This record gives sequence, structure tokens and C-alpha cells, in this order.
Amino acid sequence: MARLIRVLLVEDFDPWRAFYSTVLRKLAEIQVIAQVSDGLEAVEQAQKLQPDLILLDIGLPSLNGIEVARRIRKVSPMSNILFVSENRDAEIVRSALSAGGIGYVVKSDVLELLPAVAAVFEGKQFLSASLDGHDLGVSASAGGRFIQYNPYLHLGRSNSFSKFLASIIEAVAADFGNVQVYDSSSRVLRIVAHHGFEREFLNYFNVVSCDEHCACGEAMRGRSRVIVCDVATDPLFSKDARSMLTRANVRSVQSTPLIDPLGRFIGMVSTHDKRSKVPTPPELKQIDNLAASFLAKLD
Repeated sequence: MARLIRVLLVEDFDPWRAFYSTVLRKLAEIQVIAQVSDGLEAVEQAQKLQPDLILLDIGLPSLNGIEVARRIRKVSPMSNILFVSENRDAEIVRSALSAGGIGYVVKSDVLELLPAVAAVFEGKQFLSASLDGHDLGVSASAGGRFIQYNPYLHLGRSNSFSKFLASIIEAVAADFGNVQVYDSSSRVLRIVAHHGFEREFLNYFNVVSCDEHCACGEAMRGRSRVIVCDVATDPLFSKDARSMLTRANVRSVQSTPLIDPLGRFIGMVSTHDKRSKVPTPPELKQIDNLAASFLAKLD
């Protein structure tokens, strides 16, 4: 954690907020930029400040923490959310992680706060040791903490994705394109680089799950490339997704999964065209070669 990490504290109990501030000051890389005690205010401050990390309680006035996380994911998608709550209920923990949390610290285990922050910025998911044995759908590591490699947390802020996308678009002469990185904590793709799209399109496809009826969702489900030569007639798309693509003047699309040398699913690169188009074998080979070279250097 060499760079400065800007933190927003969201907790309605004053002594806890003071304690978190004291603990976080032990790390020189941490800067607490704001403290709030209300759910709606948390969303407003997240949108305004775009913090790197948000420590978020669940029991908050005006709006509970899980709904706060869902809203923050829309207005500050690059913020990492670490829940700190006294609630140990497995369903609550699952809901918190599904809403966008990348870690969950039980308040009675608050001495784990600094290890949790460190894990988050190493691209790992962190759950308190006291949650060991709960059926949360993740694998336990030594010591009872639950961690997994998360490409979005580890790589999502890299500037290299924009350069990679530009090379792909140039290679296949595409009109539009985007790169999405996999967020394993909520099992979704999140856009980290894009070219040619308006805000409406980016908002709609900012977060895509494997249940979505679109090219990148299908490619994520099957971990294999999807090519659609005519968006208007292909049955793959939902009504809403087809309508959005049509308004964006997209007629054809290809989505290629990004798999790193260790076999891990990193994300997706997609290109889009204004006309009906099927990429030629040489173009597909160029995409694969550029992706392989990029992933081999990605850290």
C-alpha cells in the first residue's frame, strides 16, 4: 500500500468512529477524508469524494448499509467497500458481499481491521475469523479468514487497460469497445476502460452479471468468445439490452474472455460495430495475441 488511500467512515456510533480513526492512523498510507453517521449522507459523500475505501456499518439511520453499498456501487464504482458490523448472521453477510462489499469485519474482531484493509488492497476478499464455519459460499484460508483473488480489486485501477483496448480497436477497426474486469466478491464484470460510448450505455452496462442476457454475460457464463453479427435479430439479448445497444448505434459485437497465464478469469474485452460484421479469422487471432501479450505483462 505505497500510495495514499482515501477513506470514508460510515458509522452512527461516535465512539466507534473515533476508534476506527485511531486505528487507521497507524498506517501512514491512510487518510480519513470524511466521517458520516447517516446512510443517505454516506451515498452523497461517496459520490462527491470518490474515496478509495469506505468502512461501512449496516445498522444506519435513514438507509441500511446494504442498500447504501448498492447505491454507492452506482455512483462511486471504484470505491472499495469494507463492512464493519456487529451482525454475524450468515444471510446478512452474504447480502453485504453481494451488494458490493469486498470484506466483512465483525466489530468484536476489530483488531482485524488493519489486516482487512491490507488484504483489500492486495486484491483479496477478507472475512473475520469468527465467521469461520458460516455457509457463505467462499473458501476458508488458514486462521479462519476467507480470501480469494479478486481481479477487479487487484487490477481495476490500472491505466494499462485503456492502452490495451486502443490496440484491440485499432487491430480490428472497431467503432466502439470496452474492457470489463471481473469482481469476484459479487461475481460481476465492471467496466474499467471504454471507447466511443455515451453515458447512458456506460451506466447500463457498468455492472454485468452472468445472468445478464447480453454478449459479455454469455461469454462470462461459458468462458468462451461470443460473436453476434446482428444485435437486432439475435435471440441472445434481453429486450432492454437490445434496446440499449440499438440506441448506442451498435449492430454487431464480439466479447472475448481474458484468461491470465495462471488460468484465472480476469475479465472481458468487447468490440462493437455500427454495421453487421463477423470478425475474420486473422482479426480474431490478433485479438487473442494482443490479449495474451497484455495478460502476460499484467501485474
